[in-house]
Amino acid sequence: MAKSDPVEFDLYGMIGHLLRTTQQLHVAIWSDVFPGGLTSPQFAVLHALAHEGPLTQTTLRSRARLDRSTAADVIRRLVARRLVSQVKDPGDARRRVVRLTSAGRALYAEAAGRAVEVNERMLEGLDTTERKQLVDSLKSLLAHHRGLLDYQD
Repeated sequence: MAKSDPVEFDLYGMIGHLLRTTQQLHVAIWSDVFPGGLTSPQFAVLHALAHEGPLTQTTLRSRARLDRSTAADVIRRLVARRLVSQVKDPGDARRRVVRLTSAGRALYAEAAGRAVEVNERMLEGLDTTERKQLVDSLKSLLAHHRGLLDYQD
């Protein structure tokens, strides 16, 4: 095969293409359920704080599964909306601790049901076994490649 010959493959069977398209579907459904409101990464931050309490920015980024730049932007936007507050860690002034405000806690309580609705709409058309297989397969894939991701456990 010459270098200029195209490699033949089915784009619609490629995992990257499928995941990107699935993410577009998720964003479309999320936007329908949360019109003009909270984004999925913002919800992930609120969820982590609601379940674990105040966290350092690094730990929060890992719990919400966000990269550094996305996490900083999400936290900045949530601070601007007064949904979270951010203070220097008394034990280490280089670190920042993020916590939910009462407005953030109230919004999270209302948003949790909507997030479940998004999940259900995403999985429509799959039976219980298919849903479990899909989620388990994605978890396995992420676990296998966890060394490529910069998350703390």
